Amino acid sequence: MRPRLIVISRDPRFREATPIMLANPDRHHMAVKASRARIKTKCYPTTMTAAAKISYALMALMLLAIVVFSMGHVVLAALFSFMFMEVFYRGAKGRVPGRAARWLAAVGFIISAAVILVIFLRFIKQTLLTLPSIVEVALPQVMSLAQKYGVELPFANFQDLREFTNNKVLTNALSITKASTLLTKEVFHMVIGIVAAVLFFIGGKTPKYEPNLFDAVRKETNLRIRCFVYSFEKVFGAQIIISSINTILTALFLYFLAMPHLAFLTTMTFIVGIMPIVGNVITNTVIVITALGISFNQALLALVFLVVIHKLEYFLNSKIMGSSVNLPMWQILIAVLIGNTVMGIPGIMLSPAILHYIKTELLAIPWGQPQTPQPQAALPA
Repeated sequence: MRPRLIVISRDPRFREATPIMLANPDRHHMAVKASRARIKTKCYPTTMTAAAKISYALMALMLLAIVVFSMGHVVLAALFSFMFMEVFYRGAKGRVPGRAARWLAAVGFIISAAVILVIFLRFIKQTLLTLPSIVEVALPQVMSLAQKYGVELPFANFQDLREFTNNKVLTNALSITKASTLLTKEVFHMVIGIVAAVLFFIGGKTPKYEPNLFDAVRKETNLRIRCFVYSFEKVFGAQIIISSINTILTALFLYFLAMPHLAFLTTMTFIVGIMPIVGNVITNTVIVITALGISFNQALLALVFLVVIHKLEYFLNSKIMGSSVNLPMWQILIAVLIGNTVMGIPGIMLSPAILHYIKTELLAIPWGQPQTPQPQAALPA
């Protein structure tokens, strides 16, 4: 009889791999690797029981409902709120008792949210004041280039452009009214999502599970949701790092180039740059148009710099995304395109997190290699 080795770990999450037979080292290696992966990703799936299968189905239905009912903005607001409080709580719980740390994190989030809201509203106001100024200064260069290359524009000067824009606004007044009503409704829904996230975080009680099917499904579903929140935290945190690096490098370039509207362009680079891929396209366009208002050579220099800096960022993205979320850029790009198609701007923000969540869940599910049958020896005649 082959000897057996019981492997015991102090981490209860690691005990899922035990007992392990010493005579089967491949199985031992796979089990240890799976346990370490679960500890690292905070996704701890058990065997594919009926409760686990139901939890995966419920998670798929929830993600489908987010798409069908266009609730991406609500989920985004709730996830961001919970992520902020969770990060704050982790830093404070070692110095403050658990319950007080949760309240401190919630109060810190409310204060920070109020400050961010004021900054964002001022940024919107500054955008409405600055963008027309940028366009007005850059328009003569645009007109000159259009005449040089024989491109016909629907306006001849800034006043014509203003009238052209006003006519478009009046023509689509009904659509704009509906959009503003929808925006107000979406903001109200986001507030509800934020309040729900705060109340859930303050509750913070460890759930108790009874030995019945309902509690088994609830436990597995909680694991799925925890894994999804972790994926959002990883992806969004990586995107904030990338946007911060981009903002610092762009701000230095704009400063040495003596570019006008330095504060506005720097703020815009960070805020809009949080959106994966699309944010860089928007900020680059505004920066090049601003440089075009100075001279064509400045615009060309800005364009070359932005191309070079984003080649560097592509390398950084691969490193940051690769080490943090283990997602190649082409997968993120496809996810962003699909997310933008089905959910708009919230889809751009959520799609990399959903992709990371799906990949993490699939990687955490054990899947044994099929064993090839051994050829049987021929029976003696």
